[in-house]
Amino acid sequence: MTAERVQKSLGPRPDYTLDTITQITTGWLRHMQIRGLLLDIDNTITRWEEDHVPDSELSWLHAMSDASLQIRFISNGLDRKVRRVEAQTGLTHIAGRPLKPLPTGFRRGLEEMELEPQEALMVGDSAVTDIAIANRIGIWTVLVEPMSSVHFPGSKFWQVIERAFSLRFPATPEGEMRRQPPSRR
Repeated sequence: MTAERVQKSLGPRPDYTLDTITQITTGWLRHMQIRGLLLDIDNTITRWEEDHVPDSELSWLHAMSDASLQIRFISNGLDRKVRRVEAQTGLTHIAGRPLKPLPTGFRRGLEEMELEPQEALMVGDSAVTDIAIANRIGIWTVLVEPMSSVHFPGSKFWQVIERAFSLRFPATPEGEMRRQPPSRR
């Protein structure tokens, strides 16, 4: 872990910010030496108020899977919705309830994929429930813009925290990554 990474890991600032999850490419993930993805569901790969994954996100998920990346969903969403997304994508949710923002689900996802934190990337739409804990564990993070302005009513608490502490970070121009990955020695 670099000094910059250690300093950043104490807070919710993501490693990267993008408009959508589909801007992440397999080439970039290979360059980053990422072998597994932890993905939030609600407002990251599907709109909160819908139970289906849009075609663009579904194609992206298949491309990631075809590139031999391990993928686990990590969501506090309703079991019914999680099961529908699993059925549509052929991918699985981590075992048990993740109880984000607790670290248990993130660690369980790493264990299921048999990966070290630096080999994984967490993608989500919340700086508090998705990014902060993944950072603390040492997982690479991408914060995306929520797909919808509609959220689970309980999410309002975390949104107030994000606004109060200015925890929304603008996407970089043209959706490019904020910085280059560190060299791995």
